[in-house]
Amino acid sequence: MMMNYKRFYDRISTPLRSYAKVLEGLNKIITRTFYLLFPIFLIWVLLRGGWFILSTTVLIMGGGFFLLSLGRSLYNRPRPYQTWAIQPLIKKDSLGKSFPSRHVFSATVIAMLALTLNPWLGGAMLFLAGALALLRVLGGVHYPSDVLAGYVIGILVGLLLYL
Repeated sequence: MMMNYKRFYDRISTPLRSYAKVLEGLNKIITRTFYLLFPIFLIWVLLRGGWFILSTTVLIMGGGFFLLSLGRSLYNRPRPYQTWAIQPLIKKDSLGKSFPSRHVFSATVIAMLALTLNPWLGGAMLFLAGALALLRVLGGVHYPSDVLAGYVIGILVGLLLYL
């Protein structure tokens, strides 16, 4: 964590204050896009690989989600707005469970699934997962290390889909 996160956050968020609604809207749109595409990708996996491949995919992704959620509950890192006197651009009421970012993990592992189905689609979705990570930091709901960890863990769990 930075010595003075408030100064860092004020520097990156001040130019965006008048666009807070846009940031919040983009955060919702990107998040919902991933969650809407996920069942479509699972159907695609079923049609391409059958029930065994689908169940393996769900087990890997679900297991990763469970372990990540367990780890973040045990670690229970406070969110930036809990620790520092900052005004987040994205409204969030929850306390703790900041590290690692589950939003970014989920988006990244779904993007990795898309990558197994279509490289161009997967690449575009990995880019969107990175954009979501940036939005979560700019929005004040995560530290950079939270989203970086979520992204890296999402890639690592996603690589298991290739085994």
